[in-house]
Amino acid sequence: MKKIISALGAACVALSGLAASPQVKIAPGLSSAEDVITSVEGEKVDVTVTTSGITLSGFGFTQFKDQMYGSHIVYGSDNDVYIYEIFPDLPTKSYVKGVKEGDKIVVELPQAIYYEFDPDLGFPEAYYMTILTMQEDWYWPEEKSTLILIVDADGIMTAEGLSQDVILGVADSDDGTWIGLGAWDLSIAPFDEVPVELPDGFEVSENFWTAEGDGFGWQVSFAQGADEIYFQGLCERMPDAWVRGTVEYDDYTATVSIAQDQYIGDYLGYHIFTKCVELKIDDEGNIFYEDLMDPDYVFQLVWDFEEETMVAKDKNVVLLFNTSKNDVYYVNDLMDMILIHQDSFEGVPENPYGLAFADEMQEQGYSSFSFFLPAVSTEGDYLKLDDLSYVVYVDGEAWEFDADEYNMEESLEEIPWSFNGNWILKRYGSTEHMVAFFVEGISTLGVQSVYKYDGVETRSEIMTISLEESAVEDINVDKEVAAVKYFDMSGREVSDPSCGLFIERITYADGSVASFKKIFR
Repeated sequence: MKKIISALGAACVALSGLAASPQVKIAPGLSSAEDVITSVEGEKVDVTVTTSGITLSGFGFTQFKDQMYGSHIVYGSDNDVYIYEIFPDLPTKSYVKGVKEGDKIVVELPQAIYYEFDPDLGFPEAYYMTILTMQEDWYWPEEKSTLILIVDADGIMTAEGLSQDVILGVADSDDGTWIGLGAWDLSIAPFDEVPVELPDGFEVSENFWTAEGDGFGWQVSFAQGADEIYFQGLCERMPDAWVRGTVEYDDYTATVSIAQDQYIGDYLGYHIFTKCVELKIDDEGNIFYEDLMDPDYVFQLVWDFEEETMVAKDKNVVLLFNTSKNDVYYVNDLMDMILIHQDSFEGVPENPYGLAFADEMQEQGYSSFSFFLPAVSTEGDYLKLDDLSYVVYVDGEAWEFDADEYNMEESLEEIPWSFNGNWILKRYGSTEHMVAFFVEGISTLGVQSVYKYDGVETRSEIMTISLEESAVEDINVDKEVAAVKYFDMSGREVSDPSCGLFIERITYADGSVASFKKIFR
């Protein structure tokens, strides 16, 4: 199973509480944001929090194991200890308070961890952390409970007394309903790893290399020594991060080896490491990852000096930028990795393709227009993403996306290729893009790629569809479905969509693609 990290908002998590309420209010008097601890003073120590537990999604209970993420602890006065964001996938930006007693840290529960008044709903969204026990196939919160963390000689804190029947979880402050997130294993360890850095004396190459993707590539720099090489930007989501490799030379080729467990830095609160996993394909052609490879395994690239390429030696092994040393939770995966040198990035962008329209005005209040924008030229060369954009045409006229309507800083007619303003105007999943419209009566929609490189502007053709002929629910009703994938609003593929809004992308047997927005509760 592929497990891609997604940031799950607290407001979204509340949708998970599907069971009947206990009908008793046992919340900790949570009446305002002042009940949530968001600022503390004291000695700050970086830590790694590792949890195993359970989440509730539209598919039922889903277990997770050994999720690792970055956090910190603040040691205050009078033996007070404050732990920041104790749960993964729940960015509350708050602390829970404990007290150090010998080799233990005692956390009295329940404690408020999130509060926000929603004017649209007319009431606050508020959550608290507590101990919950399994009763009649559901977790119910304790009125009062205590979390004990045992601290060993190395400073590692391990939760005592948790199990699959007794979890540390989050409940709704209004009626005490469990919101569908809990941990039965929890440990907190000091974190002192230093990200890979470029050593002194290495000169960064001004040549351009791009990591090949599905119709696009991103810039990768490198610095080479006698037997070492450092790559910057291999992880697309962390363009400034460095990865170290070693080089063994032959006559016309060399072998570049990249070790696992290199710490490359922090991403969205997660510690990111290089890891490897074997690519597997099931009988239906679906790609999935399971167990991480042995830590001693080394990922290798074959460097061809004449062709100026670096190609993965074993195409069945995927290089991950992973949040855990124990299980598959990644922010980027480099499948069938290839690095290609280009002397120039000039060119005319290829035409957009896969245009699709979903008329959802009556149900969702908007309609969506999705399409693919290959970031390659008509000659097959890669284009620089920072210089690529697109224009959407409504009934033959260029459309300006209003800043207020789309929650942007300024109105845009040309949308940058990598723009991710929000879920209604963004790129998600390789070259696929989607925009939403809040108006009716549109007859045609079109899209054009615009490339401005080195002072020269080139454009693709304007590709257009007629909405009467291309509404998704009309043209795809009788098609055979080949594959279905889901993506979160950050563009990361998810295997088991949990609560919230996701993109469902359907690939049909004839090669056509349609995308829908779906809410899982």
